[in-house]
Amino acid sequence: MIKWIFKIIGLLILAVIIFLALALWQGGKPFRWLGQKSEQAGEIVKEKSEEMGKEADKIKQRTDAVRDTTKKVTGGIKKTGEKIKEFTGSKTDK
Repeated sequence: MIKWIFKIIGLLILAVIIFLALALWQGGKPFRWLGQKSEQAGEIVKEKSEEMGKEADKIKQRTDAVRDTTKKVTGGIKKTGEKIKEFTGSKTDK
C-alpha cells in the first residue's frame, strides 16, 4: 500500500515538472491544443452516442412488438386449447 502511494506521489511530481517545462518552453499553446482536440473528440462522441441511442430505441420497439405478438399468440393458443377441451371433454369428466 505504501509503495502504491509513493508511486502516485511520484507520478504527480512528474506531471507538475512536465507542466512547468511545457509552460516555460511553449507557453499555453499545447494546453489550448489539447483543449480543442478534446472538444472535437467530445462532439464526435456526442454524435455517435445519439446514433447509438436511436438504434437502441429501434431495437427496443422491435422487441416490444415481438413481445406483444408473442403474448397474443400465447393467449390464442390457450383459448384454443380450452375450447378443444370443452369440445372433446377431459378424462376427468367421464
